[in-house]
Amino acid sequence: MSILSKTIIGVLILAATLIITFRAIDHEPVNDLSFQGKAIAIIGNSGCMVCHVSNPKLPWYSKLPLIGNKIKRGSKEGFSSINLQPYYESILSAGIITKETASRVDSVIVAHDMPPISYSIVRPGSRVNGKEREILLEWNKLHQ
Repeated sequence: MSILSKTIIGVLILAATLIITFRAIDHEPVNDLSFQGKAIAIIGNSGCMVCHVSNPKLPWYSKLPLIGNKIKRGSKEGFSSINLQPYYESILSAGIITKETASRVDSVIVAHDMPPISYSIVRPGSRVNGKEREILLEWNKLHQ
């Protein structure tokens, strides 16, 4: 078998592994959760609270040279654009969400703008899928 054949087979195996892994982790919260539990899981698992809070818990690779500065800068920009801590706390307590926050979150959800591709690449499954989008839009509508 030639080196080219081995390389092609290796790339195909790697691609299949990545696709299977992504499909396994890219799904909406389990049906056993309450509606509130699903909203909490979506916000928690999508990485919103990594950047859009005043004191973010950055991933370990934010300490690496080159990429670390980009991650820290992205986190600061995320927080300066919107602080989601009150939004998350209102979901935790099933409280009221301000119309401004709800509309901003809705617009990002509908436009598929968050999380950014650069975040989703290193965190597969963090993208908000169709079912998760429906859950959050419905939550925001019911709690304004």
